[in-house]
Amino acid sequence: MLMSFSIGVRVYQINVENEENGSQITMSSGAAEGDVYKFFSEFIGKNTEINDHSRKQRSWYFEKNLNSEPSSLYGYIKYGTYGFESDLIDRKTKENNYRRKAGDLEEIPLYFHFWIPEGSSFGLVAFQSFGSRSCVTILIDAATKMYSEKRKGYKLRFRKLMPEDVKGSGVFSAPVKRLTLIRKMIPKNIEDKYLSHISTEECELEVSIKAKRKRSLGEYGKIFSLFSGEKEVADKPVLRFNGLEFDQAKAEINFGNKRRTVGLLGYNSDAGVIDLTDAVEIGADGHPLFESICEETKSIILDFFDTLSSKTI
Repeated sequence: MLMSFSIGVRVYQINVENEENGSQITMSSGAAEGDVYKFFSEFIGKNTEINDHSRKQRSWYFEKNLNSEPSSLYGYIKYGTYGFESDLIDRKTKENNYRRKAGDLEEIPLYFHFWIPEGSSFGLVAFQSFGSRSCVTILIDAATKMYSEKRKGYKLRFRKLMPEDVKGSGVFSAPVKRLTLIRKMIPKNIEDKYLSHISTEECELEVSIKAKRKRSLGEYGKIFSLFSGEKEVADKPVLRFNGLEFDQAKAEINFGNKRRTVGLLGYNSDAGVIDLTDAVEIGADGHPLFESICEETKSIILDFFDTLSSKTI
């Protein structure tokens, strides 16, 4: 099987806010403004045809076979890109199988899972990414706009959950087995000293710190706290270690008897993103099997929900 693209999950907290006084509304089927479960059912139902964002050369829509349970709505978003030509060739024979046209839509499935418990002060949603591909921003913009139009005087808010938000959760209290620091551009002093005869245009610098067998570097939350106070340089977060600056960092943790990678610092909103690549089963098409990613995502959502609920009591 071919190596798959990284499978990431971002979890967002959902709240409804009264625009007049800023108070938050309880998730309740008894009031129009608080029936968030019903709203998302309607939102998904109204977006089963292609939404074309021609300026961004992107498209998205929900698959019609939506899965629904009490508190849960989950399934696939079909996310597509277009706008350029390319040759699709056989990687072994180099024969040209197809000439992709600029108008061809490259479409991939991205898993989503809404968790809206009755009577709670908040809900959660998890969005899958595939490599660098994600439609989170486009979808959130569409949902908040539709909510404001249907529920006058109220706002739907999404907030990406970070480690400091869910301290004590299974994921963010998990032991870190390996810490990797990444720098996209190799510093000149290292380039001159070690790579004088090698082009560094395609290189990255990585520093890996690995715990010894049966030991750890500490809890993820504590490791994250070392990064959260870092300064920003040219509007980009950086980490300084041993005299060098790094622009990305990730931690490998043990959670649920599995190894997972969680972002700590990065240019592409990597902090808090949970990498499920090694935790899910990948199908022959290179995408995670539905049952597998559903199970993994739901366990993370429930873990986060229990942690956040205990803080609000």
